[in-house]
Amino acid sequence: MDLVVQPHGGSSLGDVLRGALTGEIGAYHSLTAAVAFVRRSGVQHIRSELRTFVAHGGHVLLIVGVDQRGTSVEGLSDLLAAVGDTGEIWVNHDEDPYITFHPKVYLFEGEESALLIVGSGNLTLGGLYRNDEVSSVSMLDLMDEGDAAELAVIKEAFNAWCDEESETARRLDPILLQALQDGGYVVLEAMARSEGTSEAGAAGDTVEALTSAERVTARQLFGHGEARRMPRRPTGEGEDETAPAAETIDKGERLPRGFVMTLMRTDVGTGQTTPEASRRSPEIFVPLGARDRHPRFWGWDEEFTEDPRMSGKLDRRGVPMRLGGETIDVNMMTWPVKHDFRLRSETLRSAGTEGDILRIEKADQGADFDYYVEIVPPGTTAYEYYRSLCTQPTPNSDRMWGYYND
Repeated sequence: MDLVVQPHGGSSLGDVLRGALTGEIGAYHSLTAAVAFVRRSGVQHIRSELRTFVAHGGHVLLIVGVDQRGTSVEGLSDLLAAVGDTGEIWVNHDEDPYITFHPKVYLFEGEESALLIVGSGNLTLGGLYRNDEVSSVSMLDLMDEGDAAELAVIKEAFNAWCDEESETARRLDPILLQALQDGGYVVLEAMARSEGTSEAGAAGDTVEALTSAERVTARQLFGHGEARRMPRRPTGEGEDETAPAAETIDKGERLPRGFVMTLMRTDVGTGQTTPEASRRSPEIFVPLGARDRHPRFWGWDEEFTEDPRMSGKLDRRGVPMRLGGETIDVNMMTWPVKHDFRLRSETLRSAGTEGDILRIEKADQGADFDYYVEIVPPGTTAYEYYRSLCTQPTPNSDRMWGYYND
């Protein structure tokens, strides 16, 4: 394995790609690559070599991300023109705003050997030449069992990233390119964010929201992939790090539109009624099983922070919810010593009575609130409908709950 350290090593990722495409550093019949961002500023440096490679019978398959608007219209258009009708360009995107397609892998295959490049460089001017980047360059012997196994692993990843059965991968053509531009996934290069800003967003520092109109288009173009394994959040000294994290069931399923639950006395009652006795805190109790059934619906646990005053307690504070004609702030909270997930709001608690249905629905992205909330009383047609959706029991309680997508 060799390391290409640019700009201090005397070579660059762009130099290696051009050498492999022209046959200067090996004879290869195919190029498969996956990158996060593509710009004309980068493609222009290998465009001619790509065309020649394809003209001489080489096959090209490129998988490209469009997150954080780091990929430009011109970059994708230039790639389509360079690989022609025999090449393949795929776009990989997950509608989850906290998931970014972020690999930078290039694989050249020949009859007896392969060249594998794994590093930090995108198909942009910065990634190929100008940025401080590092790439590992490995020559694989296809007759060697270990090298063949390594090649099989990366090819399996490529196949997953461009799986036509997946909701997150689509093959690029001029029609899809126009739809990507109309939907706000890619922009003209003059309007694109800087590559450094895009990388910061991909690292989780920023999430650029689409407008509500763009979001409608986004739902039509892609979907959600497999749920991602989250690391166990440390809660302080003395925690048993070998204990398993709570299992969640949101594994690749579509994010539900809404949640419904029957309200109990513990949700809407005030507790003590004797003079000078303290009222119970205004909290509605959501079963942990309901939270863990679809954690992303609640923003769990990416949008929660630890309460510095109480070890292990996690809060998502000031969540805007629309109740009637008013937007209220609701605090979501949970901690290990309790057995439920709580929504704290006096306005929300006071709006319901025992036996009502609480309905919480995700707002369209671009709205000035995160959830729409409704209290549905018995005796109405809506109540009968939403009560029929409450199919999940709660241990040691008469409470019922459920999710819906209609």
